[in-house]
Amino acid sequence: MLDKIIIKRYLFILAAISAVIRAMLAGSFALGNDEVYYWTYSLYPSLSYFDHPPMVAWLIRIFTFNLTFNHELFVRLAAIVAATVNIFIIYSIGKKLRDELTGWYAALLYTGSVYCFIISGTFILPDSPQTVFWLAALRIMLDVFPDKELTAVNRKRMLVLGLMLGLGMLSKYTTAFLWAGMIIYLLVRNRKWLASWQFYFANLVALLLFAPVIIWNIQNSFISFAFHGERVAVAGNLLNISSLLTELAGEVLYTNPVNFIIIVAALVYFLRKKNRGNDSRRFILLLSGLPIILVFLIVSLFRNTLPHWSGPGYLTLIPLAAFWLRSHTTKRMPKQLKASFAFLLLLLSISSVQILTGFVKWPGESNDFFRKGEKDISLELYGWRTLTKEFRTIAEQYESEGIMKPNTPIVSYRWFPAANLEYYAARPTGRYVLATGGLNSIHQYAFVNQQHGGFVLNTDAWYITSSRDFMPPAALKPLYYNNVSAPDTITVTRGSKPAYYFFVYRLKNLQTKPANPLRVSTD
Repeated sequence: MLDKIIIKRYLFILAAISAVIRAMLAGSFALGNDEVYYWTYSLYPSLSYFDHPPMVAWLIRIFTFNLTFNHELFVRLAAIVAATVNIFIIYSIGKKLRDELTGWYAALLYTGSVYCFIISGTFILPDSPQTVFWLAALRIMLDVFPDKELTAVNRKRMLVLGLMLGLGMLSKYTTAFLWAGMIIYLLVRNRKWLASWQFYFANLVALLLFAPVIIWNIQNSFISFAFHGERVAVAGNLLNISSLLTELAGEVLYTNPVNFIIIVAALVYFLRKKNRGNDSRRFILLLSGLPIILVFLIVSLFRNTLPHWSGPGYLTLIPLAAFWLRSHTTKRMPKQLKASFAFLLLLLSISSVQILTGFVKWPGESNDFFRKGEKDISLELYGWRTLTKEFRTIAEQYESEGIMKPNTPIVSYRWFPAANLEYYAARPTGRYVLATGGLNSIHQYAFVNQQHGGFVLNTDAWYITSSRDFMPPAALKPLYYNNVSAPDTITVTRGSKPAYYFFVYRLKNLQTKPANPLRVSTD
């Protein structure tokens, strides 16, 4: 077996190399729709937000140095740091299950995961901080829960566990699965903790940390809780095998197909009768990881879901997979892990080249000028920096000619591209974005509108749409302007060829304001 010192040396090398690669990726590509939307959270501090709790906004504020450095790398820096920290935590969990080599395998499986390396480890999402607090809570649970004597040290750790759960809830609502798993485990396996004041105080700490989100929802008619409740409600929906298969395929891809096979093999092994529950720590991981996966698979039977929702569940099962792998080998880099890394590197290479060059023509691509690039999902992370440069030139020209007033806002029709326009067009030119539409279309922008005073009659606005998601100004009804200009066209090129277009309109003299979606939703 590998020497302990050598394994730790490898661990630091793994963390350093993966951090460098993720930083390079983070600085090379434009922000995705979700990421740039969370950046707008940080522009408008609040106790909570329409879609998620506030942790992601706080971290963006911190790692951009209070929005001083807004390059994509700094916006994503919290995710890079979080994933680096997670490598050491998951190593510690694997080591706790058996030995250092098990921890090393867990760190490798984590790094090979598409969800862990890219989705939560490179992109800035609520999952980025959630994974840190989730894993930290799990690590404490492995120490505390099997304790039948309730030692003084573990009583203190129970309080720290409450802190981690509270911070996890401030990151993403799905941390509730881990919180529930904690309570269920103690009810089933170790009721002594239910007689300790530390258990109740830990739950109180978690609840108090989550209190700002509860208060915000009370103040806003529980719209965030209602929104997410509706997303997973299955009543009245027919069985949809297609959405289940899509969800399952997404989970396999996000986990990494090789990792997924190892995890399934480990589950089969541990859930067999003779292996079931013979180790409290393994049972804790099963109880913490499986419910969130099973719940979203069931939901996907009735409606569309997103595969990263169950990401923390697969993250929790990685140490079990490492334990299973350790029982079959003592090699530094087993062939299964080589295959896992090969898949990840292949995916990263193909995706990066496709985003930068578009070497593969996307199937179903339209020849319509106003639909150019509509089907090509690789363009989501490409071309926005061109908008920054070209829109500045266009705006300065019309402002210098007196046709448009300086700092005139930009109008949009949905939370994306509104957030994209905020980051790549509005803020670089000293303006802001207003969004028109229903609450389920504009999300947090219903509150952003209010902070800017809403729409004002007899004022002008810019309107920007792209051929990837073309929406003519006439679609903004009931928002109505007296005059709408012909668009200025911005061409985004990739590989010396047009990839898609932005269309910049000038809207003059607002005559009809849209209804406030917050009042509509609460009246």
